[in-house]
Amino acid sequence: MIEIHVLHFILGIILFFLINWIGRHSYSIGYMQISMFLKVEEAPAFNFLFRIISPVVYLFIISAILYKIGLDRFVNNIYFISIYYILFRLTFNLITNRGLLMNWYRQFLYWVSIISISYFAYTEIIYKKENILPDFETVSNELWIIILIFIFHTLNQIRISSDKTIKRKDNYLKKRLSSFRKKYGSLVNERIKNDKLKSIVYAIMIYEDFNRPKAARLIENIRFRLTRKEHSLGLMQVQTTEFINDRKSVELGLKKINKAYIRQLKKKGLDKEETIDILLSDAWHNEWSMEQRIIADYNKDNLYLYEVRTLTEKIFELNTSENKSYLFPKYKGEKRRSYDDE
Repeated sequence: MIEIHVLHFILGIILFFLINWIGRHSYSIGYMQISMFLKVEEAPAFNFLFRIISPVVYLFIISAILYKIGLDRFVNNIYFISIYYILFRLTFNLITNRGLLMNWYRQFLYWVSIISISYFAYTEIIYKKENILPDFETVSNELWIIILIFIFHTLNQIRISSDKTIKRKDNYLKKRLSSFRKKYGSLVNERIKNDKLKSIVYAIMIYEDFNRPKAARLIENIRFRLTRKEHSLGLMQVQTTEFINDRKSVELGLKKINKAYIRQLKKKGLDKEETIDILLSDAWHNEWSMEQRIIADYNKDNLYLYEVRTLTEKIFELNTSENKSYLFPKYKGEKRRSYDDE
């Protein structure tokens, strides 16, 4: 009995990674992952069905394989795979600080639907070996399939953008920003005096932590100790040949960002006071360009650049000081234009 649950638990974890992998390769047909940024849900029907039906399809496939190789006893109560899958996904999202980004009402609907349909599929179809494959011989079955496809296509045209989603993402950003300021604020303030540059630093921290949460970084630390090869480690994912903890990675990250900023100032000749007035005629462009180049120096990936820059702007806007300092010297920025206006 225990070995059955152990296998079901392992299969539940495999299902978790399998669905994530399929989801990452399904953007073209509307799949939507948890993100820090507001996105219009372009295919709600697909997203709902994908999350609900995928575990059930998985149960059918696994059951058919187990029956085929003569391991019928492991099909007993196989709907527990869906329960273990849900528990593992919930645990993963909580330990990676994604709880604030989740729509809990929708998640609860997903969980109830998955477990209910999985249990129904097991008791009515999977439990009996001869019923594992559906019967498509009757015209009524085919008619209902056509009707369901039509309903799916119709619902999939709906476009959803919720105010609650905006609120969840803003709360997530504020909470993570507050957490990192408490942990590393004194270090950041000591090394960096420019407010916009600080916003870039915290944006990188939040973005890297979202994509490499504490649990993932622990695994990276173990892998580094085993291989001793150069690897990105710590909160700010700094490339290193020596083991570093989160705080050390922040120190190295600050150093790297500061160097990039100074390099950009020198390129524009801002080490000479007389050149500043000439450049002020295009101050906004210089500010935008400098910000982009500093982030790109940290990571040249286009998606990384766009999302960290977006985070930077949100964090900078949370600074209510009337004397905020920009990257570009003497930049007053009357009214900032959004990057989306370009």
